[in-house]
Amino acid sequence: MRFWYSSRPLASFYVLFFISAVGSQVQAQFCPENLQVYPSYGQQEMVLEWILPPTGTSAAQFEIYRGGLLIATVNSSTNSYVDDVSSLAAGRHHTLDYSLLPETSTPPCPELFSRAIYSTGTLILFEGFETYSSDVELESIGGWAIVDENSPVEDSTWTLTNPLGRPNPPKVDGYETYGNFIISDSDFGGATNTNPIGSGMSHDIWTPTFDCSATGQVVLHASVLAQLNDNGNAVFDIDVTVDNGTNWETVYRRVAPTRTTVEPVATIENADGVYQWLEVDLTPYAAGESTVRVRFRHFEPNWDWWIAIDDVLIDDVLTFGGGETILLEMEDFSNGIPADWQIVGLNTGSPLDTWNTQDPCARSVTANNGGNLPYQGGRAVNRLDDFFAIIDSDCDPDPAEDERLITPIIDCSAEERVYLHIDAEAMPYGSETIEILLSLDGGTSWVLPPIFRAPTTTAPAANNDPLFIETVFNEPRAAGESEVAFIIKYTSPGNQWWLAVDNISVTAGEYAAPPPPPTGTTFRRGDCNSDGSFNIADCIYLLAALFSGGPGGECEDSCDMNDDGSTNIADAIAGLGTLFAGSGPLPAPSGTNCGLDPSDDSLTCNPTTACP
Repeated sequence: MRFWYSSRPLASFYVLFFISAVGSQVQAQFCPENLQVYPSYGQQEMVLEWILPPTGTSAAQFEIYRGGLLIATVNSSTNSYVDDVSSLAAGRHHTLDYSLLPETSTPPCPELFSRAIYSTGTLILFEGFETYSSDVELESIGGWAIVDENSPVEDSTWTLTNPLGRPNPPKVDGYETYGNFIISDSDFGGATNTNPIGSGMSHDIWTPTFDCSATGQVVLHASVLAQLNDNGNAVFDIDVTVDNGTNWETVYRRVAPTRTTVEPVATIENADGVYQWLEVDLTPYAAGESTVRVRFRHFEPNWDWWIAIDDVLIDDVLTFGGGETILLEMEDFSNGIPADWQIVGLNTGSPLDTWNTQDPCARSVTANNGGNLPYQGGRAVNRLDDFFAIIDSDCDPDPAEDERLITPIIDCSAEERVYLHIDAEAMPYGSETIEILLSLDGGTSWVLPPIFRAPTTTAPAANNDPLFIETVFNEPRAAGESEVAFIIKYTSPGNQWWLAVDNISVTAGEYAAPPPPPTGTTFRRGDCNSDGSFNIADCIYLLAALFSGGPGGECEDSCDMNDDGSTNIADAIAGLGTLFAGSGPLPAPSGTNCGLDPSDDSLTCNPTTACP
């Protein structure tokens, strides 16, 4: 088995940079470029494609590797290869690492890498958008529906045409997807007219109808780049319907961090953009249903940025629970960076200029602004609460950085499957490189390619809204190794923005069982009188019930406005504070959607017409 290694000494960064620069010149003249890998589920194959130089290559042949093992040798005039993956174990997502090595070329060509996911679960739907030449074909042949709700005035309708040439969204490793993708671009569509906030105007795209009547678990996966705008109002929703759009349930939401006056508002549970291979469990809504559709919604963009989506996969494999066996307990950094973690870099002599938990420029919205958004102009750490590890390139004196945060050594020698769990929030500026790396010698060196890298050939807009990633990486190269460590690496010339990480753990084994579905009655917090909205009438209704003998209402949870497990005058104060004093939204479920109570308390709730 072959691994490419990079060594720890700091000077190696500059050596590698020089090699990369020279290699790019060689590659442009004589070497293949841009190895892309994508699934062909109908044939149980992975398709590899690469670009040959116009002048031809001096290599005699190309060697193709999967997982470090040679699987084929092809003529150097070839620009594609098909890998039969029909023998992969069933019921899983397989992380497949491919590389293309030009042999005996003069001068030598660099090895090309590409990582891809192949599902051997029950395939319900897959769409890579490669077979359509127009939006008309996407609808007429593909069965997708492009729907603009409430007559939006922006020309931000979902399309395959990519009017401003945005980069593809990221795959699981941060590199761009292949070929076509769908996009709703408010920066293009809102340049002349903008959708008014509160209008309900929305740009939606619906999947074809799919049948889950025989499926007990239903999971959506997709490559997503949702750039919402740090000073904007856009909302990205994923909704599901089982009655062809008569009723929709919101299963995933992200809100621009400065949207705080009109529902749905940004909170510490939903703020920030998206830059990842996304996974959303649809099981509570879709399992056992025969007519299911998913809707991607760009709600009320107001000359904001864009949402791009590719490789939409719906199957029955839930991967983000990781494995059943815990190898590294979750680290939340509430007691600082533990002694068995390593910090290595240019700035270790200046602790606040490398990885730390002191948050030297006060980025945390919960620790420094009571959890109320927006904070720091929409560019705060909105999602990681009070404690996290951060590298803050914007904090004076803004030195150059090559800083690594390294986990303890983990023995994976007895494991066949290993998973890295991580939450990360990043504020990109444009000249930094963020990498998650695998080490097989306890952190001294690391293997290539990275587990994740950003920016790559795809990139978020610089100096904009933070991006929040909550993910689990399946890392097959760690299986069977005894000195595994994971490295979070931040490199920049200095004076960029920041990267924060939290809730890091490592698991192994078979997929962990999903949590049991929530139970109870859905309600809308604050809607004490159950009329379908939250306003001053609800506070008056509650005060009348408490002090004037008025009716108590059908749902006590709706009247528990501060979610402390009881109904009293403090709830009316909390409600009035939200309505008139800018104290932030009520605890979930609040706003326009009904939901279950996330808190375990003794309050009761009967179904109402507001939330049947």
